[in-house]
Amino acid sequence: MFPESFEFGQPYKGEVMEEVSGVLLPEDYLAFIKKHNGGEGDIGGTYLVLFPLEELQTVNDNYATAEVLEGCVIIGGDGGGELYGVTEDGRYFNVPAIMDKEDITYLGNTMEEFIRAVIALWT
Repeated sequence: MFPESFEFGQPYKGEVMEEVSGVLLPEDYLAFIKKHNGGEGDIGGTYLVLFPLEELQTVNDNYATAEVLEGCVIIGGDGGGELYGVTEDGRYFNVPAIMDKEDITYLGNTMEEFIRAVIALWT
């Protein structure tokens, strides 16, 4: 699913946070993050950064995600103007960094669907 050029983070060793700002993280995302704890690299026609679990609360506080995108958590970005996230009901999405709920584009209901959709979105 990921190209060889994508560099994964080290497996997560800390106590796993299951929620950010009161939003539960999906089980498939938690399984992925426990194994890789983020990563970054070229993926399809774009660059993808998946934030480490221990940075999610700070990232979401900095973007005021709870206020702007209630029920959502930002989990990554493209290193430029696009962010990636997940809703409390497990739908993955992208949104411009200047966020507005009307700008969300849904990209799947599982981590695998999300990664495939990110690749398709930019190719």
